[in-house]
Amino acid sequence: MKFASEWRSTVVLPWVLISFIIIALAAALQPPPAMAADTAQAEFKSILHDSLEALWTGQEFSPALIKRQEKMKAMLNSGAVDKGQLEDMIKTILPPFFDRHQTNRYILKNIPERANALFTPVISWDELKLIIWRTITLPVDKDDPLFIKVGTLAPPGTPWLSVPETITFPEIERLSDKRVQIKIFGGGVMGEDTDILRKMDIGQLDCCGCTAIGVLAGSPDTSALLMPGLFNNYEEVDYICEKFRQRLDQGFESKGYILAALIDTGYFYIFSKNKISSLADVKKQKILTWFGNVETGLYQELGINATPVAVPEVVSALSTGLADTNLAPAAWMLGMQAYQYANYYLKPPLLYSPAAIIVSLRTKDRLQKQAGISATYAFNVQEMIIYEFNAVEPEWKRQIREYEQKSLRAFESKCGIKPITLSSEDQQRIKEASKAMEQKLAGKVFPGDLLDDMQKALEEYRARPKTP
Repeated sequence: MKFASEWRSTVVLPWVLISFIIIALAAALQPPPAMAADTAQAEFKSILHDSLEALWTGQEFSPALIKRQEKMKAMLNSGAVDKGQLEDMIKTILPPFFDRHQTNRYILKNIPERANALFTPVISWDELKLIIWRTITLPVDKDDPLFIKVGTLAPPGTPWLSVPETITFPEIERLSDKRVQIKIFGGGVMGEDTDILRKMDIGQLDCCGCTAIGVLAGSPDTSALLMPGLFNNYEEVDYICEKFRQRLDQGFESKGYILAALIDTGYFYIFSKNKISSLADVKKQKILTWFGNVETGLYQELGINATPVAVPEVVSALSTGLADTNLAPAAWMLGMQAYQYANYYLKPPLLYSPAAIIVSLRTKDRLQKQAGISATYAFNVQEMIIYEFNAVEPEWKRQIREYEQKSLRAFESKCGIKPITLSSEDQQRIKEASKAMEQKLAGKVFPGDLLDDMQKALEEYRARPKTP
């Protein structure tokens, strides 16, 4: 018994001693809490860096990054990294991206949903966007802000002007801490659209709020959208403009412009001082033309002789009797007070026409020189500005379309302007004239395959089952 006791003592005691030694060594090797926290934060910042880089460049998150992001989200949800720390990290990570990577409006359009999924509820996209704007515009001296100079024919009080004045312009100034500001020259003081585009070409202006004239001058490809009878409603307009947006953008860029926002001039109706109930009646009127190849081409096919008039002179021509009939959107007729020279209008509308905000590609060059930044950096600032115009498109179109309907109702109920519906024979004659005009313009004014593709896309869209 004594031997057994001594044996246990000689065996157990060394193992106990070894265990204590192992525990002591482990404790000695374990980093202190502060060091462990620093390591975790460094890992978090690495995940955040790779995630922000993928967002800014439009890259998909890799499976490995998605797995790492779960750890980042867990640290955010647990409070291991708080909102202030996250914001500080973002501010230090982003600046090198602005010089190294180009983003664009298409990438930026998809960031909000991706960013919200990644950072909500700690930081929303609106908060992240503010951080991006404040960080990217820091090189611009607050005492020497970048002024974006906009010329437009848009009448005061109409949605074409009131929406950017009340939404987009203040938002850009807020986001940039007034380092980027908008200066508007409205009501045609810079001339009509083609004058404004020329001033953009030589650097006097940066942006044009364009009517149909400017849209067609900025990219003749957009003439395809004006083909009479192409669209049945605004849902179809939105579908085609979204589906073909990048293709339309390329037409503007080939001319030195950026299509910042594609909105509506609206549906064009024939208005007349005299009673017109048929195309034969229209031919007898003193009708004017003002916005280009599509209008004049259609009139020629219909046998209508029209007098060309510059946009600023349209109302004068109607008021003096030089003309008594014109083709225009209802909202424009109201905004320019031209409705007072009309007693009748023809239904259905003859055609649809877009409006647009067009920015000069030269804007980034001026920004680069003024702020002393790289070409890539200046491109990114320009794209952030474009994004803000682009983001307001849905609300902009909603207000324009609502204004259009209010205008038509007011014309009928308050002004006594009478709507007259063309006969089915006249409507068919317009379709035939439109087809003949398409054949003449396709391949000359706009690519023929563009209109073909749009028409095919519309056929597919119309064939879809309609949701109740």
